[in-house]
Amino acid sequence: MRAAVLAATLDLLSQRGYEAMTTKEIASVAGVNEVTLFRRWGTKAALVAEALQDYSASETPTPDTGTLQTDVLEVLRGIITRIQTPIGKAIDQIIVAHHTQPELEEVRRAYWRIEFSRADTIIRRAKDRGELPEEADAQFLMEAAIGPIMVRANATGQPLDDQLPERIVMLLFYGVKNKEMQ
Repeated sequence: MRAAVLAATLDLLSQRGYEAMTTKEIASVAGVNEVTLFRRWGTKAALVAEALQDYSASETPTPDTGTLQTDVLEVLRGIITRIQTPIGKAIDQIIVAHHTQPELEEVRRAYWRIEFSRADTIIRRAKDRGELPEEADAQFLMEAAIGPIMVRANATGQPLDDQLPERIVMLLFYGVKNKEMQ
């Protein structure tokens, strides 16, 4: 039942957007009673928050490649792949923008809390391997890595091409000392 409800939520979210979809439609598509949704999730926003987290965890799992650079590279590739899909675009509208609806603000904050806790896992492993000093700030590192993607997707319209993750990783780990910047 949970999987059917979360799938229905994502499907309707990508088709209609948060404001236009209703819990009645979600229940109908999932083949459950609307009361079931309220008993389990309480609100449409809580249901959407769980659906987004479930989708993100399954579509862009926390990588463990053995090095920080390749872990970050995999995260960035996953974000770019996801953000270019209809559901990715719908998710992006919720997780990036500030909203006048308080329930969506909480969905956005909850999404990023969980995403940054996943980043903490990557950074903790890198610290354990000696790749980073203990004082390295996991959230700031991931903000710096994700920032160029979010700017391109939501502000400049620049392409989210295959080379972007590599360019970001090069900048983060090696600075601006490369042929492109000389």
